[in-house]
Amino acid sequence: MKKTLLIATALTASAYTFSSGATQEAASLLESLPAEVQKDIEETRASCRSVDVDTLAVTSGDSGLIQFLLGDRKAVLVDDIVLCGGCYKGYNCSNRGTRHVRVYALFGNAWRKVSFLETASITGDVFVSYVPGKYRPEGQKLNALVVDLFIGNKECPTRRAPDMSSQSWEARSCVVRWNGTKFTYKPL
Repeated sequence: MKKTLLIATALTASAYTFSSGATQEAASLLESLPAEVQKDIEETRASCRSVDVDTLAVTSGDSGLIQFLLGDRKAVLVDDIVLCGGCYKGYNCSNRGTRHVRVYALFGNAWRKVSFLETASITGDVFVSYVPGKYRPEGQKLNALVVDLFIGNKECPTRRAPDMSSQSWEARSCVVRWNGTKFTYKPL
């Protein structure tokens, strides 16, 4: 009986240590980001939780943070639509369903925001394409992002719609790639 109790106690302690370690690992990316970025992410999530919707799928921890490599640098894409599991107008996106998406890259031990579509709003999903090949533990290398832009952007110009109600139909898809030092843009 004593031996069984010792084994059960050891297994329980192991299970607790494993699950506790997994929780720490799951929160490590979010916790490594700058305090103001963490605050922005948590405020977005809190805002979405206040929406009275039964099917709301607000993420937590690292869930909803899109990780990849920019060259050999770790990077993360923060998209408020992904954080909340959808667009909730006035909470995590505009009344037109647009939002800004942020990309942060790790330079040494510090995360820095990487210039990414500063003047345009994204509408629709952000499609992330990875370089084909072997998966690396630190993440997959970014091939390209494909985004739809609502209003013009100097790097990836869009067509002007005849009126605001048809603007979303006139959005332009844009391929965004990392050239080693900055993002480059090409209309589709």
